Amino acid sequence: MDQQSPLCGILVALLLGLTGCASNGAIVDPIIWWDKDDPADLAKYGPTPVQRIEALDDLASSAGGMSAERRAEEAATIAKALPEEQNEVIRVHMLRSLAKLNTPDAFAAIKSSLFDSDADVRRAAVVALGESKNPEAVDALADVLIRDRDYDVRVTAATALGEFKTPKAKEALVPALDARDPAMRFAAIESLRKTSNVDYQGDTAKWREFAMGGNPEPPPYSIADQLVPSFFR
Repeated sequence: MDQQSPLCGILVALLLGLTGCASNGAIVDPIIWWDKDDPADLAKYGPTPVQRIEALDDLASSAGGMSAERRAEEAATIAKALPEEQNEVIRVHMLRSLAKLNTPDAFAAIKSSLFDSDADVRRAAVVALGESKNPEAVDALADVLIRDRDYDVRVTAATALGEFKTPKAKEALVPALDARDPAMRFAAIESLRKTSNVDYQGDTAKWREFAMGGNPEPPPYSIADQLVPSFFR
């Protein structure tokens, strides 16, 4: 039977409580004159932003021991609150909790967050999709890889595609292999390495052939080739 302290239960139930945000986006507690640890005061005034984050993180860490019914209930609660949450830092922690709960409602909410206005939230959604191992995530990640306006989000999508061992996921990495940026090509190669029995080192042409379903021969490498892989040339 799942157990949870009364305080934690109140915090999760009040996910739509008060928020606070510094000018740089960091979470801060405003001047709180009531007892933040008193369940009665929490029920009356709502949790502080820091308390909300702690409750979400506690929920994520305990998700593995929950029953399917409990995970579904918690995921539905967070998924419903996510679109209305104004604080981007809290949205990131909500997505991390949804990733651990790993239910259909959680997956749908994570996919929706790929279009969040904040890049850090979108990046958290990309990571969560990779952790989900849900095959339906591949198409969404492939779209992010070529569509998202933020470079870090696109690189994260290339990394997340490496969590899937399917031909579709490999093929989705081809645009990253063709990118002009060496870091993007490197992220794609690192993802493809997870599914290949042969290490083509930094030969992007060989990795591209592999990603398209081919089985290229390992290239002969000189010492210079190994020191300066092709994605840096």
